[in-house]
Amino acid sequence: MVQTGFASFDDTEPRVGLYIGGIFSIIGGIFLTIAGTVFLYFDFLKKKVIRTLGKVSDAVEEERKREKM
Repeated sequence: MVQTGFASFDDTEPRVGLYIGGIFSIIGGIFLTIAGTVFLYFDFLKKKVIRTLGKVSDAVEEERKREKM
């Protein structure tokens, strides 16, 4: 088996999936790094996000209570 370094759609070599998975891993890592930096260093954004998540969870809980009645 000769490796040429090019992605191929051959059934014998799963390189395309590895390349695509690697690209998505890199993009996900970049997003996680940016989100972590914003979350750690910008307190007003952190508080706003936590409040928003709290409101969403309260709304979900209210909807569940309504469905039970």
